Amino acid sequence: MNIHKQSKNISPVKCLTMAVAATLVSSGAYLGANAQTTSTATEKKQQIEIILVTAQKRPEDVQKTPLAITSVSGEDIAEQGIRNARDLNGLIPNVVVNTNGTATEFTIRGITSTNNTEVGNPAVGFHLDGVYLARPDAAGLALFDIERVEVLRGPQGTLYGRNATAGAINVITNKPKNKLEGSVMVGVGNYNSKRTEAMINAPFSDVFAIRAALAIEKHDGYMNSKNPLVGADKNTDDANTFAARIHALYKPNKDFSILLTADSMNAGGYGYGTTKLPLASTSGDAGRVVQASQQANTDNDYRGYSAEANWTFGPATLTYLGSRRESTRNEANYSAGNTARTQFNSSPSQTSHELRLASAGGSALMWVVGAYTFEETNNITLIGSLISSPALPPTLRVNQSFFQPDVRAKANALFGQSTFAFTDKLNFTAGLRSTRDTTSRVGLSTQTITLTNQTPVAPTTRTINNASVSSSKVNWRLGVDYSMDKSTLFYASAATGYKAGSFFDGVKTATFDNTFKPENVTTYELGLKMRGFDGTLQTNVALFKSDYKDLQVSFRGLVPGSISVVTVTQNAAKAGITGAELESRWLSPIGRFDLSLALLDAKYDSYNPPNANPPVNFTGNRLIKSPRVSGNLAYQYSWYLLGGDITARVSSFYSAKYYHRPDNLELASQPSYTRTDVALTYTADKDVWYVQAYGKNLENRNVIAGIGGLLAPNAFLAPPRTFGARVGMKF
Repeated sequence: MNIHKQSKNISPVKCLTMAVAATLVSSGAYLGANAQTTSTATEKKQQIEIILVTAQKRPEDVQKTPLAITSVSGEDIAEQGIRNARDLNGLIPNVVVNTNGTATEFTIRGITSTNNTEVGNPAVGFHLDGVYLARPDAAGLALFDIERVEVLRGPQGTLYGRNATAGAINVITNKPKNKLEGSVMVGVGNYNSKRTEAMINAPFSDVFAIRAALAIEKHDGYMNSKNPLVGADKNTDDANTFAARIHALYKPNKDFSILLTADSMNAGGYGYGTTKLPLASTSGDAGRVVQASQQANTDNDYRGYSAEANWTFGPATLTYLGSRRESTRNEANYSAGNTARTQFNSSPSQTSHELRLASAGGSALMWVVGAYTFEETNNITLIGSLISSPALPPTLRVNQSFFQPDVRAKANALFGQSTFAFTDKLNFTAGLRSTRDTTSRVGLSTQTITLTNQTPVAPTTRTINNASVSSSKVNWRLGVDYSMDKSTLFYASAATGYKAGSFFDGVKTATFDNTFKPENVTTYELGLKMRGFDGTLQTNVALFKSDYKDLQVSFRGLVPGSISVVTVTQNAAKAGITGAELESRWLSPIGRFDLSLALLDAKYDSYNPPNANPPVNFTGNRLIKSPRVSGNLAYQYSWYLLGGDITARVSSFYSAKYYHRPDNLELASQPSYTRTDVALTYTADKDVWYVQAYGKNLENRNVIAGIGGLLAPNAFLAPPRTFGARVGMKF
C-alpha cells in the first residue's frame, strides 16, 4: 500500500477484505479447537470425474447436456494454476481470452467485441454465479475458491440471452457447506511475484454456514516503460490486487435456501502498458520496451452484492436471483509512440433481477420459464492531452476531452425453454426469449489544438453527444438429442442470438450516422459426446455453421469533419463461420492425456458499409482473433513417493496466425506461435498439504493480446515467461 493512501477513508473493498480476514482468523481458531483428529482416506477411482453443470438452469451431467460446453473443474483450476480469466486462453477449443487495457476480451468461434467503451456490449456474456457482468473490465475478477467455470460456445439467446451471440461464460464459486474446512496457499515467482489465497468454511449450525475467501496478488511490471524525462519510474503491466468474497447460506430444510454474497476487488498498481508495432522482438524483454509519456497509475474498485433464494414446492422450483454491482475506475495512462497523456474516470453501477420457475424433474417434460430485468448507469470522464497526430504539423498537439455524466442502459426479457422426452432415449427441446434493450447517453466532447507547451492556437470546439437507441428481438432455440447408449449422446440444434444496437460519439445528422444496428446470428450445430473404456476415455465433437447479419465491428477511427479519434463501430453486412471442435481426455495406463483441437473458417461475406469515412471494403477478409487452426495437448503423470503423490504436467498450445483488425493489416497480425506450460506438484497423503513448481510460456513469446493506440496501432501483450513455486495446506 502506498503511504499516501493510508490517510484516505477505508474503501468498501478494503472493509470487505478485512471482514473476510477476520472471518478467516476467528473461524480458524474455532477450527483449531474443534477439529477432529481422525479421518478416513478413500482411494480415488481411475475414472474421469463427472461434472454437474447448470448451463440449462438445472443441474445435469455435462456429458448429458446437448450443448457445446466445456466445464473446467476446480481441481483443474488448481492443477493448472489458473488465477484469472486470461489464464483460460488456449484451454478450450475456439476460445481466445486476452486483455485490452483493463478489459478482458473473450472471443468464441471468431466472434468478439473490441468496443470496451461505456456504450459497447461484449459478444460473450460473462456471468459470476449466474449474474451477468456488463462491463468487460469486471470480467478480470480474480479466480479463487472456484468450483468450476462453464464455457458455452455458440449463441445463448434463450436462457442467458443478453448480448451472448458468441457464447456465455459462467464462473461458479464454492458455496458454504455443512463441514468445517479451510485452506491457505502462498506463492512466489519471477517479476517479484507474490500471491496468497485463504479460505474458511464454517457451519455455525445445521442450517447456517459461512464461507469466506480472499486472494492477494502482486508482481512487478512486464513492460519496461520507465522514462525519467516525464517522471515515469515504474514499469507497467504489473499487478497489485486485493480480492475478497463472503457467502452466507441459510438452509432450514431441503426445499428452501437463501444465499447472500458480497465480493470486492481493488486493482491498483501502475496499470496496463502498450508498445509500438511492429514489435522490436517477438520474444524476450526486447519486445517489451516503450517510452511512456507519463507515469501510468490505476486505482479501480469493484463491489458486488447478490441474493439467491430457491424454494421447491410440489413439481417445481422457484428461484430469485438479484444483484447490485458497483465500480469506480481511476486510470492514468499513455499511448505508445505518442506524446499523449490520458486520464480516465468512471463509476458504472448495475442492478439485475431474475425470477424463474423450473420443473423439479421426474417427468417426461422438463421446463423453465422466467423474467429478467437489467439496468446500468455510468458517469464517464476521459481527458487526453498532448496528442500528437500525423494530421497536424509536428509542432502542434491536440487536447481531447469527453464528459458523459448520464449514460444509461436497460434490458427486459421473458424467456422459456422445455425439453420433452419422446422416449427414454430421444428428447426434443424448444426455447424462446423476447428481449428489449435501450441505451442512451447525454454528454459533451471538446477538442483544442495547442502547441507542445499546451498553449492554444485555435478556439476550443465542442460537440454534443446525445443519442438514444432501442432495439428488440425474439430469439429461439430448437434441438434434438438421442442417447445411443448410456454413455453416448448425439445432438443437433439450431439457435439464434442477438446483441443490442448502440452508437458512438457525435450526433446523428442527415450526412452522419453514429448509430449501429443490432447484431444477429443463426447457428446450426451437430455434436457427439462419448464416454467409454470404463469411464477412462471421454471425447466430444462439435460441427457448426453460423450466419451473422449486421455483425458489429469496432476500430479506432476519426470522427468525420474533425481529427478526434474515437472508437467507431459499424455493421458488417454479413459474416459466415464454419468450424469443428474436438475435446478428449484419456486416463491411460501411462498417464492422463488432454486434447483440444479447433478448426475455424471465419470471413466477412460482405463488409462495405455505405457510411464509412473513408470508404472501406473488407469483403472476404478474415474475422479478427480467428485462427484457422488452434489446439492444446497436455500430458500428466502421477506416482506415489515419500508418503504422497508427485504429479508432473506439461501442456503445449498452438495457434495459427490471426489478425487483430478487420482490414487484416499485417502490422497488427499475430503470427503463429506455441506456448508451453509445465508444473511439478507434490501432494501429501489425505491432501493435507502440497507444493508446486511451475513455468508458463517457456518460449517467452511476446503474443499480441490486443490493439490500442490513438492513430497508429500499438499492442497490449500477453504475459512473458513466468515461473515460481506455490505451497498450500488444507484443514
